[in-house]
Amino acid sequence: MKLIKTAAAGLVVAFALALPAGANAANESLEASFSLEPQSGSFLNNGFKSANWEVANTVSVPAGEPQILPSKVIDIGNPQGEMTFNPGNMPVCGPTEIGPGLTSVPADVMVARCPDSVLGNGTAQFAFAQIPTTLLDGQIIAFNGGTRNGNALVKVYAYSYATNVGIYTEGELDNAGRLKFEVEQLTADSSVTTLNLAIPGERQVLSGVDPGGDDVILPKGVKSNYVQAKCSNGQFPWDSMFTHGTRATDNTPTSPDTFTMDSGVASCEGVTGKGKIKSVKVKGPKKVKRNKKVTFKVKVKNSGPVAAKNVKVKMTGKGVKGKANAGKIGPGKTKTVKVKAKFSKKGKIKTTVKVTSGNAGKKNAKTKITVK
Repeated sequence: MKLIKTAAAGLVVAFALALPAGANAANESLEASFSLEPQSGSFLNNGFKSANWEVANTVSVPAGEPQILPSKVIDIGNPQGEMTFNPGNMPVCGPTEIGPGLTSVPADVMVARCPDSVLGNGTAQFAFAQIPTTLLDGQIIAFNGGTRNGNALVKVYAYSYATNVGIYTEGELDNAGRLKFEVEQLTADSSVTTLNLAIPGERQVLSGVDPGGDDVILPKGVKSNYVQAKCSNGQFPWDSMFTHGTRATDNTPTSPDTFTMDSGVASCEGVTGKGKIKSVKVKGPKKVKRNKKVTFKVKVKNSGPVAAKNVKVKMTGKGVKGKANAGKIGPGKTKTVKVKAKFSKKGKIKTTVKVTSGNAGKKNAKTKITVK
């Protein structure tokens, strides 16, 4: 096995495994790497955290090989159940802004169409006219496509200044963790040889790409928590697979498909996360009658990365009785709990609302109630 990458906290190493004999297409081979790192601190073993996701693929042929077969499919396997894409309420880049047929414009023009939908960026090289020694560069922008079939949809646009051609493709992250892109027929039926894609990535400034002399700027993703991951068993299995094959100009195959594949297991370390009762707010009457039950609304927020469990609310004070069970409050969620309370003493009563949890600490709020 060949060591590919040593990463920061949460992701230790990723490996590229040797391919079995006969797995290559037309003597092509694939070397890939996979990176999944927490944006801060360590991964959790019992809940998801915002993460940086990155893949890198390089297809090569031996020296002297005259051609590389056109790439038709790029299929990326991610750790099943350990990683997810989270579109949430992020703006969707719709079909009128980017989609099939809306291509052949520079990447920055595409960004201007959907600036709030950028997920990440990357770069690519392709073998022009299938010649391995004639490599041209491309720039990649990934956009939020919302969801399809309940799965997060990623739109990818790649543009080459050398050919003044852009291509569009899209893939959805399915329940098995696979992200599959159908590659359109490239200029002169060229083939993808390198692909680097990161979400949310980092802002890139590329010089010497634009013939006009201007720098090409690829922005990072605008949503930091689009990728979320956890480390529940210490491993991140992954793989990358390219489908190759010749085809006619109408994109129909003229020979059987062949494949190159690389896979590995990255080790990770997850710590046990806890919920956190962040705030307690009380809403209810300021004047009540003695010995008559009244209802208060208590809003409890959990700012922790995992669910707050066994949450209980209790109202205390001189002659005050009231309690309720809030149950479980999800990570980053707020729940409003109705508490019925009774006051047995007259006067201005100082009341404390106590919120406790089995794994998220406790928090109090105070209010004054006039009892008649």
